[in-house]
Amino acid sequence: MPPASGPSDAATYSAGRVYDVELHDVGDSSFHLRWGGEHAAAVLAALRHGHREHGPIRQVEWGSYEAVLDGAATRRLLTSVLPDRAWHRQPVEIVAHTGDVRPALTGPAGSVVALAKVPDLLEDSHWYSVLADVY
Repeated sequence: MPPASGPSDAATYSAGRVYDVELHDVGDSSFHLRWGGEHAAAVLAALRHGHREHGPIRQVEWGSYEAVLDGAATRRLLTSVLPDRAWHRQPVEIVAHTGDVRPALTGPAGSVVALAKVPDLLEDSHWYSVLADVY
């Protein structure tokens, strides 16, 4: 008997209330971002749809998927999930673990940048963890 498929996007959307994405540089703890909302829901759906048993996207637990991708692939993921550009203005929280924050992340608000800026901050030669959750 084949395994049951995961919940549909509609089922997840109706059951979930909070969507969250965490993006961090695997080799640099000074680059860690977090955001929620419609873009986070779209990232979760993209990761869930791309999940395969032996692929780069793994299911961490129900409603939680993670991919470790290079900068170019991460950029493509983030910019492709929503067709409109309303997500560009969405705020992204800068998470500082040790007080060190990559200089490119400091903005006028100090702890927040616009989501539109995030793809430009990714470096092709770096590896990033994209973790999307629904609660």
